[in-house]
Amino acid sequence: MKVWLLGVLFAVSLVAFGTLALPRGIAAARFLTGPRDETAAAAYLLSQKTAADYAAAAERALANKDEDLAASIAQLAAERGVVLPTDLNARITAAQDEAASRMGSDAWNGFLSGEAPNEAALAGAVAADLTGIGDVRDLYTQASRYLRGEEIDPLIIGLATVGLGLTAATVATLGATGPEEAGISTLKAVKRAGRLSPLLAREVGVVAANALDGEALRLVGTSVARLDIAAARAASGRVLKAEAVTTLKGLGSDVATIGGNAGYRTTVAALGAAKSTEEMGVIARLSTRFGTATRAVMVLGGGALTLGMSRSM
Repeated sequence: MKVWLLGVLFAVSLVAFGTLALPRGIAAARFLTGPRDETAAAAYLLSQKTAADYAAAAERALANKDEDLAASIAQLAAERGVVLPTDLNARITAAQDEAASRMGSDAWNGFLSGEAPNEAALAGAVAADLTGIGDVRDLYTQASRYLRGEEIDPLIIGLATVGLGLTAATVATLGATGPEEAGISTLKAVKRAGRLSPLLAREVGVVAANALDGEALRLVGTSVARLDIAAARAASGRVLKAEAVTTLKGLGSDVATIGGNAGYRTTVAALGAAKSTEEMGVIARLSTRFGTATRAVMVLGGGALTLGMSRSM
């Protein structure tokens, strides 16, 4: 009798559990057997989140003084019909207004130093690179270290070299390569700030190091030292081999896509999280779909990138 009763209870528990778990199981099965793309992965993972998850993530962003992420979460919530508390939305708006008031001085500091702790400073740093000033400064600094036998940063050298080439191309094409150059400048600023993902930095850093022409770099340093800018520019075109230029341009293009679609903070977050140039391509495609809500997708979706990329593995 006891065995029979235990069997009945076990059967009932299975039915109860199945009633609760079956909808999610079906959703998971549909995802696993359906198209394996980034958007499908993100949509599936986001479908598992509640209004409380969105609110908690936005509260954490505000506590960390990250108004951009909080706004991204609020936008994603609105797009998916998730209602956030009224006071939370008000605090997000207030935080955005406060950040906007600091933009002027930050942009000027970014232009002078090339440092980019925020969006306004990045705009200044990119403006300097678009004129060629920032790239010449960075390339000369690295070339001087090379001449003194000091440690150099091959990735900074590579990015400055590609940036100078794109500056000339931007002039020749009336701005057509501007976004790509902005992407390279963003990469350089993030690398300098130490916020580039170690794995991504290693991947492209090795590419740059293996393609570096030391003699051309030495000539850049000596040419700038004697103020022969024409010779320095000519030498800079030989500092990096063509295959490395192609790789860095491709990464710069993805960075520009993310920046244009989703903004500075999302771009920096992507560069800090991506493990490879391939993952940066995934995030660029996500940004085309989700726009300024992309960063919220990255935070709330969690494993969306890995799931989306599994189709090519």
